[in-house]
Parts: sequence; structure tokens; C-alpha cells
Amino acid sequence: MNQNWKPGDPMRVSLDMVKDAKMVLCDCGGAVFTEKMMFKKLSALISPTGKEELYPMNVIVCDACGKVPTTLNPYDMIPKEFLATKKEE
Repeated sequence: MNQNWKPGDPMRVSLDMVKDAKMVLCDCGGAVFTEKMMFKKLSALISPTGKEELYPMNVIVCDACGKVPTTLNPYDMIPKEFLATKKEE
């Protein structure tokens, strides 16, 4: 870390940091992803407007298996049928 960095200063990511970083893989082993969009429907009972609402969600989908990697679902927002499963050995 930079010796002159202080809390509140923006962090700078160097090319060496990225080069040495661990690759993110899908549960199936895939490493290439595409951004897609899903929608959830909010009931009028919980919607802030009191009307049924569509809530758009950007998701990252593995190009190899077509599913969302479980590591990219930290808040359990994606239904299980859309999540990737571990690659079988």
C-alpha cells in the first residue's frame, strides 16, 4: 500500500495488483461472464407507491453454463434455479 495514503483518500489499483489478483470463476469452472437483467415483481402491499411495481436487477451470467455464479449472489436475491452448481469431478 502507498505510504502516503490516508483514510478518506481514494484507493488506486495498479496493473500489478490486478495481474496478481485471483481469477473469479463460476461454480461450473467458467471464467467469462455476460451482464443480463432480471425483474422481480413487488406486491402492492410492500411497494413504496402502493401499486404493483417491477424491480429490475442486473445479474452476471456465466457464458459456459448460462447460470449466475453463487459468489455473485451475496444477498440471496436470485432464485436457486438460476444459480450455477458445482462442477462434477
